[in-house]
Amino acid sequence: MSNTKNKAIMICVTNQLSCERLIRYGAKRSESPEYSEKPPIYVVHCVQNDQRFMGANNQEDAISSLFAYAAEIGAELTVLRSNNVQRTLANFAEEHDVGVMILGSPKNSGSRNNRFSRKLQELLPNVEFDIR
Repeated sequence: MSNTKNKAIMICVTNQLSCERLIRYGAKRSESPEYSEKPPIYVVHCVQNDQRFMGANNQEDAISSLFAYAAEIGAELTVLRSNNVQRTLANFAEEHDVGVMILGSPKNSGSRNNRFSRKLQELLPNVEFDIR
């Protein structure tokens, strides 16, 4: 485990149904003995500029649900758009002193998902990646 003491937890969510599971896991992780006190928790959803948030037709409902999940654990929700999702997530992590980044791993993750997380790890060598 890296030195995460007193550093924030960042939970990256996508349009998958696993976002609630990841958020609950992040809350549990924040209560572990590695922290001397509960760290800030950020739930972050970032999409390409030309895509819908959460991949949903009804973006308002999707974001509202995500906000409810985040609020339930006392996390801050941030929704971002970017032409470079990995760089935007890395910038957010740096600006918010993130020590742990939690990412989902879809069942059919394939090489695209592996490249995505590998690039993030290259951009953030001092952040612990917890891929679920």
